[in-house]
Amino acid sequence: MCAGAIVLSRLDRVVFGAFDEKAGAVGSLWDVVRDRRLNHRPEVVAGVLEAECRALLHDFFDEHRG
Repeated sequence: MCAGAIVLSRLDRVVFGAFDEKAGAVGSLWDVVRDRRLNHRPEVVAGVLEAECRALLHDFFDEHRG
């Protein structure tokens, strides 16, 4: 949903740290923001502080699942 909202909002750039291999829609499972069928494609900057972001996400979900 977030990737679709980004395209519909016509944001110029998306910056994120960690890919979501199971459900991501920006360069992971899907690539909605680069889909040539859509009329807007923002610049994507991926992997910013990736290790730190991945650790935060793992810690968060481990705490809430466990």
